Amino acid sequence: MKRFLTSIAIMATVLSASAQNQLFYKHMFENKTSDESIVGHGYRDDWGFYKSNDGRFILVDMAILSAVEPTQGIICCTMKFDGEGCKTEEEAKVKFESKVKPAIESLANDKTNKSAYVAATMDSTKLEIFVYTYKTDELKKEIEKSKFVGKIGKNMNISINNDQNWEIYQSKLFPDQWNYQKIQNQRIIEDLQSKGDVDSKLHIVSHLISFPLDKRENADKFSAKAKTWKYYADEVIEEEGVLKATITKKSKTDLESITTVTMEVMNLAKEFGGDYVEWSTRVMRD
Repeated sequence: MKRFLTSIAIMATVLSASAQNQLFYKHMFENKTSDESIVGHGYRDDWGFYKSNDGRFILVDMAILSAVEPTQGIICCTMKFDGEGCKTEEEAKVKFESKVKPAIESLANDKTNKSAYVAATMDSTKLEIFVYTYKTDELKKEIEKSKFVGKIGKNMNISINNDQNWEIYQSKLFPDQWNYQKIQNQRIIEDLQSKGDVDSKLHIVSHLISFPLDKRENADKFSAKAKTWKYYADEVIEEEGVLKATITKKSKTDLESITTVTMEVMNLAKEFGGDYVEWSTRVMRD
């Protein structure tokens, strides 16, 4: 039986807490620009799929605010297709991947209208697509020219909201930290499986948590508490300007099992003021 190490770091930063369901994480890239120059181009997009707490299925570009500095004057356009919803997660995934995302990507290739297509949501009765733009009229013309309605559905209505700080995106579309972690779990599992991993086997899974340098006591208490929950805890170390605590425990790596574990560790980290960073394990083959 061969074992190969694999891990994925969740490159994220925690923003200050404000409204509920706020933007907890955003990716960091070097090519951040004013949103005047975005339009869905020149940055690395990162589409994630999840089911929100209110029952909507959401496909969202989680990297968009890494490439832009939200400013005043931008408009959020919502295109709503009544009667184009779905009831199950699998049905939503198929519809997003086969119809919605290709249409969005096709529209985003046209650089003339200064628009960024940031998300699509579905519930049982409707599909909604969210776009940020400076040129509403040009956006409407582009949609008509591209036969967008015919590709996705009928009976489209467009509503317009001034949204100077991208609050709609941050509060209604971006996943909270729990759903964000579940998305990352799925990606790690897919990476493991591509290397031949068997997720029903017990894996030795390590979880990394970071603490501010002035929170040494909290980090030590976190490690001590983790030990009472049958985790093995490494010594807390100072590295890259933070304190790092690593705890390890055997678990399966199917989505349900690993999500249960990561939620447990995230809640424990939160109790002591720490931030969950990543988990890693080795590929387990038959």
